Amino acid sequence: MKAPRLTRSSWRILGPWPLRPVLVTVTMALWLSGIRNSERIASGNFEIAWLTEGTSVSVLIAIPCGLVLQIGVLWQRRFGVRVVSYVVFVLLASATVIALRIIIGDVDSAALDNIPTVVGAVLRLALAMSLILIITGRASAKLASQVVQTQSALNLAQAQQAILLQGDEFTRRQISGALHDRVQARLIAACLELQMVDVEKPEETRRTLDHTVAQLEEIRSVDVRRIARALSPSLSEVDLESALDELALQYEPGMKSTITVDSVIENKETRPSARVLLGAYRIIEQALLNSAGHGAARLCEIDVRVEDDILEVTVKDDGRGFAGQPNMTGFGSTLMTTWAHSLGGSWACQEGRNSGVVLTARLPVRTNESSQL
Repeated sequence: MKAPRLTRSSWRILGPWPLRPVLVTVTMALWLSGIRNSERIASGNFEIAWLTEGTSVSVLIAIPCGLVLQIGVLWQRRFGVRVVSYVVFVLLASATVIALRIIIGDVDSAALDNIPTVVGAVLRLALAMSLILIITGRASAKLASQVVQTQSALNLAQAQQAILLQGDEFTRRQISGALHDRVQARLIAACLELQMVDVEKPEETRRTLDHTVAQLEEIRSVDVRRIARALSPSLSEVDLESALDELALQYEPGMKSTITVDSVIENKETRPSARVLLGAYRIIEQALLNSAGHGAARLCEIDVRVEDDILEVTVKDDGRGFAGQPNMTGFGSTLMTTWAHSLGGSWACQEGRNSGVVLTARLPVRTNESSQL
């Protein structure tokens, strides 16, 4: 049966960090080689043979230490990672090194008569080994965390690319739908009237031409302008309430909208920056689209006011609500989040008291005009 995992606090304080047989073997070999060779070099009788022999013996002592840790790794894979077994194998590896040093004569065998001294040496070596494992373990954990963060950022970038593509297609469909449903239909009607002109009846022809010209002028001055303003409203020239009125007309008669805009917003002296107004407009635009398209709302209330240098936007509808969990990862939600964050604000939506959805957004009245999305 798999052993229970340690608590997070145990992992942080006690470990156990992963046993690393190869790392400990190399470190132990270098340490023992340094001890053996430094003693001989200090005697003044330096010989290459001593250096070779000292290094070889150090490696031979370090290898069993690594093998003990490797057995510990296999044990953990079989029975799970536990603090007790982890400590036991570190102590066994340390004891192996001390025992081998006594056997080959690096340490006086008389030390065996003093058990506390031997135990102290084992504990000191185990502590040093644990510090090596902890340092490398923390470094690995930090690197793994950075890898996870990088992967998350990459996944987010890929998701944003998909959203951008989706948004591009969504915008194209909006333009195509507006041109097809409104402008093209009226142009077709005008063409049919022209085709029915009877040149042998001058008076009737004149009336038909006048009517057709009036239709084309209305298409130019109303329909095309309305579409252009909806796609890119010039809020530095047009007041916000008028722009929202034209936006709401797109959803009539299926959904009626009531619009209330604080008089402070239309005052030239207290008027928020054009960028803030555009951000509010885009958030309301997506809210209306969600209300009509996803909520099947019949009535929508839009309220825009300024409180304590904050532009507060509220959009309420009487639709069917979320019908489950709200989707905060779609194009509309991403667009609203991008606008709100770029202006230093925020937005949220929740179920209404009786029905529908209530969307609220809070945007600072003043922001850096030079900032870009």
